[in-house]
Amino acid sequence: MPNNGAKRATILAALLFLILPVANCGLAGPNPIIVFCSPDAPRMRQALAGLEASLGQGKLEVVCVPELGGQAEEELRRVRARHPRLLMVLGTPALLRVAPVEKRVPVVFALVANPYFTTAAYEPEHPEIHQENITGIASPPPLDAALEQGAAICGGGPWGLLYDPDDGVAVDLKERFQKEAPARGISPLTAAATDAAGDRRALERLLARGARVIYLPPAPSAGRYAPLLLEWGKKQRVVVVSGHPEFHQGALLWVALDYRRLGEEAGALARRVLNGEAPAKIPIAEQAPIKVQVDERLLRRWSGYPPSQFKEFSRKDANKISRKDAKMENF
Repeated sequence: MPNNGAKRATILAALLFLILPVANCGLAGPNPIIVFCSPDAPRMRQALAGLEASLGQGKLEVVCVPELGGQAEEELRRVRARHPRLLMVLGTPALLRVAPVEKRVPVVFALVANPYFTTAAYEPEHPEIHQENITGIASPPPLDAALEQGAAICGGGPWGLLYDPDDGVAVDLKERFQKEAPARGISPLTAAATDAAGDRRALERLLARGARVIYLPPAPSAGRYAPLLLEWGKKQRVVVVSGHPEFHQGALLWVALDYRRLGEEAGALARRVLNGEAPAKIPIAEQAPIKVQVDERLLRRWSGYPPSQFKEFSRKDANKISRKDAKMENF
């Protein structure tokens, strides 16, 4: 007959066999937690790392789909057929596909600048009123923070921005730039282009009109001309202030969303839903944690010529944004 120690070991093994499937039910099994996201990009991978760390469920099942084409609809059908107990939705293109069709499964979204045209939410004045199975985090691009920090370092005067009229994000940022820049002592100059050849001509026009700083916006179309503009920044042809999360080498100043931190915040919100809070009772939050980086080598080179155009940089200027919301780094 087995001794008492053997009996205890057998019982423990049986208990572990019963418990482990429950502990892992967020990752596999009939009702998983699934992340549906679009498009795939470095910022998305940063957010996913933060989400997994915050949610504490281990490696999540991720379905990342192209922004355009029929693959997204087919993948979403497969995801919905599995009846996930929670659907994490990252990115505006993903939310645009999920919100109109998913009305039952709890949904938590993030990495969405403006959820109010996706049918997930209705109006910014009432973030507590939204689709009943959906809640999330809205994160508008930190344009005003870039203007504030840029003006503190470079001063005001004429700043330029290039936008693509076919890119809705770029158009929205152009309108915000024109509206918000004067409050920082900046005269906004804008130019439009829809292809690479037009980008170069439009940038040249901005310089000819006197733009001494050009803002690189966090818009999809900006990736088309970012390498050219940042090369000009390295060569000191123009000062570049970048808000694009994937382009900053050559920018004097970089002010962009902290996507890992956004992922962590989304994970904290998801835990609330998993713990039983109804999405309908959780108002949509607006959070835009940012990273601020200054290329001090470029700053030292620019500060000598022309000296009248640049304020002396101080860490105090760059710390105007609360450390609660900004991570300060040097290139």
